[in-house]
Amino acid sequence: MANNLLTPPGETSPSVIMASTLTMLKSQALTLSHLSNLYTTDSPTQSSYISAIQIMHNSLLSGGKIILVGMGKSGKIADKLCATMNSLCIHATTLHPCDALHGDLGVVRPGDVLFMITASGATPEILQLLPHVPASLPRILLTCKPDSVIGRMSQAVVSAAIPHNLNEREIYGVPAPTTTTTACLAVGDAICITLAEIITAEQEERKQNFGRYHPGGAIGNTYKDEKAEAKPTYKDVMILWTEQVGQADETDELSILRAAAGRRWVCVGGKRLLRSTEIAGRSSFVSGLPIAQMKRVEARDVFDESNTTDVLLVVRDHAIVGVYEP
Repeated sequence: MANNLLTPPGETSPSVIMASTLTMLKSQALTLSHLSNLYTTDSPTQSSYISAIQIMHNSLLSGGKIILVGMGKSGKIADKLCATMNSLCIHATTLHPCDALHGDLGVVRPGDVLFMITASGATPEILQLLPHVPASLPRILLTCKPDSVIGRMSQAVVSAAIPHNLNEREIYGVPAPTTTTTACLAVGDAICITLAEIITAEQEERKQNFGRYHPGGAIGNTYKDEKAEAKPTYKDVMILWTEQVGQADETDELSILRAAAGRRWVCVGGKRLLRSTEIAGRSSFVSGLPIAQMKRVEARDVFDESNTTDVLLVVRDHAIVGVYEP
């Protein structure tokens, strides 16, 4: 029986094949290591990144969306980041620079943010688009060249800069996007997760949102299994503050409000949990029983009916910051 397997030419030995492969893998690893160090040590990079996050967050809070723009390989990255954002409940869409000039610019609305992705910071198609974008629309650039023509036209520049020796042409002689696309994609993914955590602080709520928008495939099946096995959480037993009226006189109620002001979670009698956004009042601390006599309850804990402590605890980030004895 004839062997139909194709084999490389004799001069392309396994060692040569592996050498090329390892060169690329190591270059990609060095690219990510460089970015991690850049965002750890470089203050201007951190400051500009934070500004970009704040601009996008403010837009989303006001009902706006993130419009991701890119050409070529950067356009593929825009598609991926858009999909990730939407799966995390971040309203986003993509806009092809050329299609925008032929009618798709109508997707832009007041309050949106233009998020441009270009490794060079000088993509001609994006430069052609910008004069037609409303001047009031905030512009953010994700690029390997922060000091670039488009960077100077942006409100915030998110750096994916890599050193010269990691540039594709230096590594293998051809400027085919590899290390630069890895850099932009990695920083873009960081933006997606950072925004998701700011918008939805509680991890359990983020998981529920992600599962709701990702019902298919292996990820969807995993979420369904986790949901089926999950024990009751604080949301299953949460009682609104309005349902607590009448359990204490006016003085006691005022003390509770003061103790809860500005705190994330409140536990009443070990069984009732209230969210601080449902409680109004002025900041104050209320003295009470020694901590040793109480059982601490965290918002992320699974609800346990065996917790029958008779005090109210104000809890934030695993620390008891206020106490009230009914």
